[in-house]
Amino acid sequence: MRTLICISLLFIFHFSFSNHAVAQEAVPLCSDWVATVDEQTQRIVLRWRPSPDSSVMGYHICTGTPCLNYDTVFGRLDTTYICMDHDPLEQHTYRLHVFDSVYNVSELTPPFGNMVLTAVIPECEGSVNVSWTPYSGMPDGIGGYRLMAKLDPIDTAFELILGIGADETLEYSFDLPEEVTMVNLKVLAYNTSGTLFSQSNIVSAERLTARAACCNNIDNICFDSVENTILLTLNVDSSFKHTLWRSIDGSPWRIIDTIRSATTNTVYRDTNINRYDSQYCYQLSVRDECGMNEQFSCTAWVAVPAPPPASIYIPNIILTGSETNCTFLPVMQGLMGDMYELSIYNRNGLLVFHTEDPLAAWQPPDNIKQGAYTYYIRLRFNNNRVHTYAGTVVVVR
Repeated sequence: MRTLICISLLFIFHFSFSNHAVAQEAVPLCSDWVATVDEQTQRIVLRWRPSPDSSVMGYHICTGTPCLNYDTVFGRLDTTYICMDHDPLEQHTYRLHVFDSVYNVSELTPPFGNMVLTAVIPECEGSVNVSWTPYSGMPDGIGGYRLMAKLDPIDTAFELILGIGADETLEYSFDLPEEVTMVNLKVLAYNTSGTLFSQSNIVSAERLTARAACCNNIDNICFDSVENTILLTLNVDSSFKHTLWRSIDGSPWRIIDTIRSATTNTVYRDTNINRYDSQYCYQLSVRDECGMNEQFSCTAWVAVPAPPPASIYIPNIILTGSETNCTFLPVMQGLMGDMYELSIYNRNGLLVFHTEDPLAAWQPPDNIKQGAYTYYIRLRFNNNRVHTYAGTVVVVR
């Protein structure tokens, strides 16, 4: 019973003391007060410089408007109080006063409170929008703000990205590098002399990942020496647009085509092949539905065998009516195939045969006059050189 009476008297005494607004004797006001957010615990922390008066017993903390009793710190040299039950994502207002050994109290400090920082990365955008509440009640006044950012996975520590004055707009937007998936942000407010700082809460803003392609790969690759073509079997998500890249003998990667297939497995034919190159490498890439976060497939490569040496044999006689040597067909090796032309003229200069097919032979009709006929051949070999040949072929009946 005695214990309960003592507790009740202490409560009544404390309540009446906390609402005592005028000091009976001069008690020095504490200085350099600040509300900040601890970086590790993300809790609001109140800090101040301790009173030099040896008669000081501690400090009273009140909160809100009007200022209601919050807690008491006993100890002249105590300089820190952790607000365990205050959310750093909400704004809070605090005031401090000092009390001495006979419970005289100092004047209250001006109201001061924490900053609240917010950051948003809109969906399908590569920028972050940042804003924060102003810091109020800074001793000596606000000198300015510093916005700090840590880009994941680029930065290992917070870096300064913006410094502004106290009167400027407390909003900022900046573009994120494509490889950044998350950004951590904080704001520092400092006084006019730059000696006192308050830190906001730390905000982590994650770049929203849209739906990605379920498959993006090159399953098989081979070289067709007959068609001089590289065949790639692609495993792609038909609802996405894929990009095909190529590197030749270690050259820089270049885009050669865009793939949008109606089926998952599709065969792509690369006909732009030079047999004098030795190795062709390919990669597929695809972006998500926001057109960001480009993903690359594994690299597929194929060796291109060296082409046969360029050569041509042109017959000089045709025996009509025989089972052999009855047609005129040049025998060629190393022909590129995209340029070939054969023309044959009689002795009067009239065209009697023309083709652009290297497999088409001239077979003179049975009633043709025997004698010399002029041929003209124009072609391109696989070394990319164009050659022309002209001469005569004798038709014998």
